Amino acid sequence: MKQNTMTKPITYENMFWLFMIGSVLGVILEGIWCLIRAGHWETHVVSMWGPFCIIYGFGAVGLYLGSVRLKNKSRVTQFLVFSLIAAVFEYACSWVLEYWLHMKAWDYSRHFLNIEGRVSLKMTVLWGALGIVFSRWLVPVIDKMFDRMQAKFWKAACIFMSVFMAVNLSLTAMCLVRWRDRHEGITPKNRVERVIDETYDDNKMEKRFCEWSFMDGKERAY
Repeated sequence: MKQNTMTKPITYENMFWLFMIGSVLGVILEGIWCLIRAGHWETHVVSMWGPFCIIYGFGAVGLYLGSVRLKNKSRVTQFLVFSLIAAVFEYACSWVLEYWLHMKAWDYSRHFLNIEGRVSLKMTVLWGALGIVFSRWLVPVIDKMFDRMQAKFWKAACIFMSVFMAVNLSLTAMCLVRWRDRHEGITPKNRVERVIDETYDDNKMEKRFCEWSFMDGKERAY
């Protein structure tokens, strides 16, 4: 089978834009899935500002890098590697969310052959299949997109958006920690935490992170 030879050199700018595009597309895909499954749209984000689900952003970058490294391997090998990487990444994200925030954002405990509800055979196979689709059909499109995004405008925009996302994700982390602390009855220790409590209260956080829920002591794995 003829292999793709279009893959471009790996640069921060290219990976950053892929991360951003993946983050937005992830929100859209999740919304469409909820529309099909439940009959209504849901916006699943992992940031305080903007329509960004950064898990999908990291996933898009990981799939691209994997496609580069595995482009000369068989489809079966690619499928197995993509499935394994996705399962490990999903398990790690779930564990960190539980350990750090005492929360969960998904639960596969009803799926056949699942591990602690964090990963399941069904989702692992799905991610592997998506990896093949990504590698086979999307990587060439992405490489062409990279060719069109080399002007000075895109480099300046990359710097601006990198700073924006650094601030955005830092704020997100602080708001999530305060959400957890409020749930556990911990009062704010300084003015910054008081401002966060006033600006991003429980009601706003519940609407923003609509699928996230706190776990009681019995549910935690540690």
